[in-house]
Amino acid sequence: MKNKVLSLTKVFLRSSFQNIETANNQNKQSQKSKAMIILYVFIFAYLAGIVGFFSFQIINGLLQIHQEQTFLGVILLGIGVFVLIQTIFSAISLLYYSTDNEYILPLPLKPSQILMAKTNVLMLTEYFIVLIIGFIPLLIYGNMTDANPIYYISMTMILIIFPIIPVLVSSLLVLIVMSFSKFTKNKNRFQLIATILILVVVFAISFTTSGTESSPEKMIELLTKANGLVEIIEGKIPTLKMAIDALASSEVMTILLNLGGILAITGILYAIYILLGQKLYLKGAVGNLYSGKKTNKKINDKKAFRKSSLAKTYIGKEFKILIRNPIFFMQCILPAILFPIMVIVFGIIGMKEEGIQSITQISEMIPNKTSIILGAGILVVIQFFSMFIYISATAISRDGENAVFMKYIPVSINKQLEYKVMPNIIITIIMDIITIAIAEYIFKMPILYVILITLVAILIGIIQSYLMLIVDLKKPKLEWSSEYAVVKQNMNLIWPVILGIANIIVIIGLTALINGKVSTYIGMFIFVIIYLILLMIVKKYIKNNATKLFEKIF
Repeated sequence: MKNKVLSLTKVFLRSSFQNIETANNQNKQSQKSKAMIILYVFIFAYLAGIVGFFSFQIINGLLQIHQEQTFLGVILLGIGVFVLIQTIFSAISLLYYSTDNEYILPLPLKPSQILMAKTNVLMLTEYFIVLIIGFIPLLIYGNMTDANPIYYISMTMILIIFPIIPVLVSSLLVLIVMSFSKFTKNKNRFQLIATILILVVVFAISFTTSGTESSPEKMIELLTKANGLVEIIEGKIPTLKMAIDALASSEVMTILLNLGGILAITGILYAIYILLGQKLYLKGAVGNLYSGKKTNKKINDKKAFRKSSLAKTYIGKEFKILIRNPIFFMQCILPAILFPIMVIVFGIIGMKEEGIQSITQISEMIPNKTSIILGAGILVVIQFFSMFIYISATAISRDGENAVFMKYIPVSINKQLEYKVMPNIIITIIMDIITIAIAEYIFKMPILYVILITLVAILIGIIQSYLMLIVDLKKPKLEWSSEYAVVKQNMNLIWPVILGIANIIVIIGLTALINGKVSTYIGMFIFVIIYLILLMIVKKYIKNNATKLFEKIF
């Protein structure tokens, strides 16, 4: 059984990274291949540098008040929450909406073998993020606290074992909900409802585990106690306290006992997951594969062949691909719309648990409703949400080998690129409006101020949409056997994060330069001018290099 699971895992991984391997085999000696390796190293160094800088600042501050162990809890809790949420999309896509299910399910394999292999892939794909948000901060922590060599060994083992439980929890929720798919006739509608339901549950779990319930008196008591704040975080995840104790201890026996406890709990949960999966997975996978088959309907000639503008037809085609394909819909559209609503709603609920009982009280926390700092804060939040919009970053890749037809239809390449980028722009604007509308509801900002923030946010979103399209044109993933590979095993999806962080740095830098020197409205107008100029430069570049950018398409 182990050999079959291992072989299946290799097959799923190989199919996911097939395009990368092919490209590397064909261009081993080429300068472009070396340039891409250097680029990826630079990307990793960039992200590592950003995470490392903030980690250093936080640890340094905690050391001053003798609360440095709190950093261990924050990082591990952050890993748990992030993996819990991220896995929800990956699990639904890989377990149920991957095209390889049509070929794998009829084979003489046990459901548990398929489930174990796909879960292995889920875990392996999460480790790249853990490397950035976990390994680097904890490495810096060890260096700044003069940790002994045993710390680094236990740190490595914990970062391998600790993320497994969040993956199992999210995947188990997916298994339970998707087991009802056989009862539905409309597969796409069920997929949408199921995803939203699971997301609500996962977000509720995440905010419950990350919230605190300490009174002011308790907080003062913990602050006066060395590393007392870590007590607030412990117990949020079953293995969190043991992980913190293992990292904080220098005694081998204590470390071994805590690592043993983590392994035991993880092993028990994994066994439960596989036992339940044996019963649930096949029902959901087969139900999803064969449910919702519609009979041929009579075509309404007038409706099907009515005249429409080229732009409307082309953009409509792009949206149909995104909406009708469950994986593309869940990965590219759903996060952009749901994340702002759910994060802010659960954030307000969390505040109420802390004693802030009304929106008015939250609003009163920021007395100046036209402060440029408030506007910058809203833009930073929007930038965080924009990191999850992958429409432009996969605009060419989603077409796969069919992208070549863009060269032969009687529409200029430049026009097609303009149409390709529009879905990302539209979804980004919707996300901007949702976020700013909620901010306006909370803070009661003047209408002119809201308009200026919205204009800046839209300009940034349009620039990001074009830049992500350029990225996908430069390095498209055209050879893929599963839609899951396009949106999960695609190095292009690192770029929204990189660009989002870069924009956050620019926004904070510009705010620091402008704040106090000019009025808020002039400051926001400066933002508009800067991003308007950048947009004109980017559009000019695409227009002048449209044909050259298209060279990677067959």
